[in-house]
Amino acid sequence: MKQLVEKFSEQLRDAMDVGERAGVTFRGPKYSNVVVAGMGGSGVAASLIQSYVADKLEVPLVLAKGYTLPSFVGANTLVIASSFSGNTEEILSVVREALKADAAVGFLTAGGELLRIAQEQQVPHIRLDEEPRQPRALFGYAVVDLLYLLHHAELLDDTFKREVVQSINLLEEQAGSIKVQASALASALQGKVPMIYASSTLEPVALRLQQQLNSNAKQLAHVSIFPEVSHNEIEGWQHPSELFDQLAVLFIKSVYCHPRVKQQMDLAKPLLEKKVQRVLEIEAMGATFLEQAFYLIHLFDWVSIYMADLNKENPNESESIAYLKRELSKV
Repeated sequence: MKQLVEKFSEQLRDAMDVGERAGVTFRGPKYSNVVVAGMGGSGVAASLIQSYVADKLEVPLVLAKGYTLPSFVGANTLVIASSFSGNTEEILSVVREALKADAAVGFLTAGGELLRIAQEQQVPHIRLDEEPRQPRALFGYAVVDLLYLLHHAELLDDTFKREVVQSINLLEEQAGSIKVQASALASALQGKVPMIYASSTLEPVALRLQQQLNSNAKQLAHVSIFPEVSHNEIEGWQHPSELFDQLAVLFIKSVYCHPRVKQQMDLAKPLLEKKVQRVLEIEAMGATFLEQAFYLIHLFDWVSIYMADLNKENPNESESIAYLKRELSKV
């Protein structure tokens, strides 16, 4: 896992090559709406894309993170399904519903049943290499090649390509400092349950950090989003006070946060400093939203690796996830 995190910028570059080479043609380009389906890392990638294209697509893009599609899906809908294994049961359920509804479909996968359907029914798709079998470490492919599918569907212009290249340059320039910052952050969070706060724009980044801490460091973490925090959770910091010593707060900030959200975070900080010993802030680097998102994701992936070392856990193992999948396959 550590080696895969190390090569994140190379992954982004290769993901662009894959997207450029993909001979993908959709039946559009007239779509009334888009649904992107994904679970786990693919689901967070879809959430990040939803944030990125919010001011770029002329049609609404919604997410499907379960077994079913919204009832509006029909012939004028584009459904993009992402699953590295191609066997994610929730995604296969969504795909069957999409085909039944005569929606246009497109896939991002490395194999499995999803690839079989794509080849058998001539579904537009981008195929990824089957190795390495660590889907959560292939986040760059999930984001970049989903963007390419939207581009091939004539819904998104090619501005994202320049922004991905800029992201690669930023990550390579900051490679050393990212590791130093990540190591310090992991040490500050050691032995604590991180309470992660971000704006709604950066919610996918916060969720990615939570998932990586869960999967790599076998570490619990909590995510909540401003401005919603100001309407409920901030009042919850009263009880059980005996647990507060086991918590640490992390604010994720960006110039892409709404100014009022930033003000809310600034006001919440002194309140939380009275509750816990460690209140930390991370400010995103980069000139564009995509640069900042990739910067934070790479930084937080390193945090999860360093936390795994501190927790004496193997980030390559996912025994509980494997158990659940085995048992579900029997039902």
